[in-house]
Amino acid sequence: MACKSCGSEKQRYFSGELSVAFLAIEKLKQAPVYVVQKILVCLDCGYAEINVPTAQLEQLRKGT
Repeated sequence: MACKSCGSEKQRYFSGELSVAFLAIEKLKQAPVYVVQKILVCLDCGYAEINVPTAQLEQLRKGT
């Protein structure tokens, strides 16, 4: 599969961790949502893609 940004075939999966914080003032005391997932990175342009697992996606829905 080619990179969606530059069309390069030089892509690789990496393990990664992402924390998503809610920026609204009233949500500052809410804990961030941690997502550990594989990240697809284009080694030419740096474009990256992730899929958020269902459990963490539900946490994000509830937090907004």
